Amino acid sequence: MARQQLLPLFICLSFFAAITGTLIAQDSDFEREAGIVSAYSSKTITLNKSTIDTLLNSPLTLDDCVAISLKNNLLLQIDRLEYNRVYFDTYGSKQNYYPEIGLSAERNLETEIDSLGNDSAETTSDQLDLSLIQKMPMGGSISFSHQLARSTDNVGRGSDEPGKLWTIAFSQPLLQGFGYDLAYSDVKQADLGFQIEQYRLKSAILETIFSVKEAYFNVLRLNKLVASTEAAIERDNQLIRISEAKVEAKLATRRDILSAEIILQQDYAELVQNQADLQNAYDELKNTMGVAFEKEIQLALNVLEYRPIPIDETYWLEVAQKNNTDIQLVEATLQLNAFQSKIAKNSRLPNLAIEGSLSRLYDGDPQDNRNRDLTGRVVLSYPLFNFGARAEYQQSVIAERQTERVLENTRRVTLLNVRSAIRNLRNGNERLKILLKSIDAAREKVVFATSMFNMGRASNQDITDAQEDLLDAEVDYAEELSSYYIEQARLEQLLGGFNISNQ
Repeated sequence: MARQQLLPLFICLSFFAAITGTLIAQDSDFEREAGIVSAYSSKTITLNKSTIDTLLNSPLTLDDCVAISLKNNLLLQIDRLEYNRVYFDTYGSKQNYYPEIGLSAERNLETEIDSLGNDSAETTSDQLDLSLIQKMPMGGSISFSHQLARSTDNVGRGSDEPGKLWTIAFSQPLLQGFGYDLAYSDVKQADLGFQIEQYRLKSAILETIFSVKEAYFNVLRLNKLVASTEAAIERDNQLIRISEAKVEAKLATRRDILSAEIILQQDYAELVQNQADLQNAYDELKNTMGVAFEKEIQLALNVLEYRPIPIDETYWLEVAQKNNTDIQLVEATLQLNAFQSKIAKNSRLPNLAIEGSLSRLYDGDPQDNRNRDLTGRVVLSYPLFNFGARAEYQQSVIAERQTERVLENTRRVTLLNVRSAIRNLRNGNERLKILLKSIDAAREKVVFATSMFNMGRASNQDITDAQEDLLDAEVDYAEELSSYYIEQARLEQLLGGFNISNQ
């Protein structure tokens, strides 16, 4: 008998376990932010304070700077914390998959008083209730309850054998709230919101990578400008010494010396400005890397080298349409809007449901211990006019249409930006080739003007003009080369992190 009474409880528990057991694994489906970050720099995973300090005390490569930035950048850390917060919102929504368990115990003590005012009887009533409620995949619910009750008194009335009542009940909507997605709409919306946050984090990672590359290339550009200006100052000093010697030999005038000194002072002023800009660029790089401003850092590369890359416009445009994080973010938002429209559309339907229950009572009476109660009913309700649901549905449809337009515009803007970046790379390639020839010509001009000046067939103005041309060409080349690599970094960001130099 005891085994038969426990059988319904065992069956229900097994049923609940079968439903929820297949859903437990979904908790591990979420990729944490560490995995997302490591996709862009595997070195970031192994970095800690000690290894970062070691890197900072040695010359830094571009990969080092990127890895440290992905670890330390404060804005990215804020985005990563927001990602984790949304993750746990999603994790909490998984409670809808699991049953709700209830347990309650109650004891009542009643005292009867006779006509003389004396206590005649004391009755003790005990009741223990156990309940399980499980949401079903198609929107309904099933519940199991088991109740134990016993009543005794001090004069021998009542029974020590407790009464037992178990009940299995179910409810299944047929219109409003029917379907798996609607049954677990909170979970679905949380999952879609988390997917949006994943793309936001990826976008923040790519923005951080671009920022550190931009700062890195600016440091190298200004290093080159400082070096070029220092070389120009050395040429100016040499010209002044030659001019002074020629003045003593009556082969030049004081004007030649003054012209050379004017150019020298102009170059000194340019050097001071370039050095200040270089320190600002280092500070910007440190800020992006999350490094203390007073920390001295050194780059492993002092001068950029021109390495042209093959341009594949058709393929890059395809990659941008597939991998661009702005597009992915809007696409995920559109999925959420579409799901919300589905929920709002369903909420306009009538509330039609079937309900049923089966109960069995064991009351301790050996002649009547098979009391059963089977009930069923159909429920139909509908708010008159239902203006609220209609308004909510129309708003969700409008929001979905807005997001569709935003997606179309985002795709067009992305294509526009990618095409512009590709065009800038092509132009950069051509300009760099021209500037390299210009530098060679300017150097040859300096050599020729110096030879003519030494032979007395030219003034030092010819030399200063040639030196200015050389400095201008070197500055233009450094600016263009830096812009070329920054444009590459910008294009890689538009392509969702695709490395165009290793395609």
